[in-house]
Amino acid sequence: MLFLWSVFWLFSFPIMVRDLDSQRIPNVYLKVLAVPTFLVLIVDGIGPLLNLLILFLVLVSTVFLGVGMGDVKLLALSFMIFNSQMNFSILVFLSLLFTCAFAHLLIHGLVTRQMPQRIALAPSIFLAFALYFAAR
Repeated sequence: MLFLWSVFWLFSFPIMVRDLDSQRIPNVYLKVLAVPTFLVLIVDGIGPLLNLLILFLVLVSTVFLGVGMGDVKLLALSFMIFNSQMNFSILVFLSLLFTCAFAHLLIHGLVTRQMPQRIALAPSIFLAFALYFAAR
């Protein structure tokens, strides 16, 4: 489990930097993150099925809301990691994610004096996970 957490947080920085720079998450980062994720899923299992159903509905709704596919894939990998490891509340995490994304929009709007058309969501995803686990 320590290996998985280390890999997840190790890859968070380059993913955030790339997403902030180009507002895209390259598949190469997601593929590298998927390898230890699937190894742990084989060993530990996938976790509660109800959470996976909610995860599926959340991911489908994010696609319809226009969230980038790299962000959707990152959310799917992250949910799978944390759902298999512990009792994970997707609704609490989503409220943290919306709060972090709103703070990102607010800070960007205050600095540039205009609202962006798109934002990099990876920093909000990783910050929301860090806040979620800090509060547990």
